Amino acid sequence: MAERKPKPRYWRLIEIGAIVFAVLLGLWLRAHVFQTGYIPSESMEPTLRSGDRVIIDKVAYRRRLPQRGEIVAFTRPGEPDLFVKRVIGLPGETVLIFNGEVRIDGQLLDEPYLKEPPQREVPLAFSVPDGKLVVLGDNRNRSEDSRDYGPIPADSVVGRVTRVIWPLGRMRRLH
Repeated sequence: MAERKPKPRYWRLIEIGAIVFAVLLGLWLRAHVFQTGYIPSESMEPTLRSGDRVIIDKVAYRRRLPQRGEIVAFTRPGEPDLFVKRVIGLPGETVLIFNGEVRIDGQLLDEPYLKEPPQREVPLAFSVPDGKLVVLGDNRNRSEDSRDYGPIPADSVVGRVTRVIWPLGRMRRLH
């Protein structure tokens, strides 16, 4: 058998450099472009299920505000976790929630994504201030959302939830 020659020292330095570059690139992408998130609850069913892993596009809102119907990940003061909800009300709008219906400036909002009709609740009305958004879960009967803590600051939105990546059987793009 032929003796195996050790790699020259510069090859080892190239390998280490490639590993360091890959780690730094991954950290930069997570900080500025996208990250993954975990859905811990039933609040967004049936769209997102407890245990789903998702991709959060952090570039989506650099040039525009979230739009109604988009699913966003956001932070809340004093909370280390990300929250995921659907945007319902935009700045300058009046949102009325009554008898399980949502009205935006008096117009009934069509919500085909709801898991089930919301149970009757106390009527709520929001005049959405500039720089704020009203967010609600798709599973209204099991969601803590703007009905509980009011409109969220638009600048607390980390990004748009664009894909389910786990479990494999539920992998898909979100519209």
